[in-house]
Amino acid sequence: MNDTREQRLAAAKARMVELAAKFIERTQGDLRTMRADLEKAGAGDAAALAEIRHLAHRMAGTGATLGFAALGERAAVTEALVETLLPRGTPPDARALEKLAADIGALESQLATDARRAAT
Repeated sequence: MNDTREQRLAAAKARMVELAAKFIERTQGDLRTMRADLEKAGAGDAAALAEIRHLAHRMAGTGATLGFAALGERAAVTEALVETLLPRGTPPDARALEKLAADIGALESQLATDARRAAT
């Protein structure tokens, strides 16, 4: 292992690009899952809300770690919203579901922006 500092730095950067691409791909799937879970939550499925919270939490942490700060912050907002809905014991009302749908939409928009930026 006689790699130069520059070679090690280039390899680390390449790995970060690879991880970012995998994160974007996984997050696209997670957002589709969130949309499906939103429908279930509207029908009273509390486990669906918990799954949305889990996915938002993971996006917040991994996004921040990989340099997707805005997405991470957006996901943290979504996670906090779901936290307020979980302990209720009753299905969220239409207004809460609309707010959650808007938050998921904001996540989708931010991911699209970040994906474009990462591709350049």
